Amino acid sequence: MEWVYQPVELQHPDGGWELGRITAWWRDGAGELWCRLRTMRGSGGSCPQWFPYDPDRILVLPSAGI
Repeated sequence: MEWVYQPVELQHPDGGWELGRITAWWRDGAGELWCRLRTMRGSGGSCPQWFPYDPDRILVLPSAGI
């Protein structure tokens, strides 16, 4: 597991987008990439959850400079 602090945008099934953070990356036994994702929903945010990484739904944003 690799701990990170990576800003992302997550696309919901209804097509809406939400800001979030990936806090860790991990590969399972089959080699599939997973990310520990926390979204910014509400002022308190959501609890971090593990998701299979899907680049069509999770857009990694730059974390420093452009």
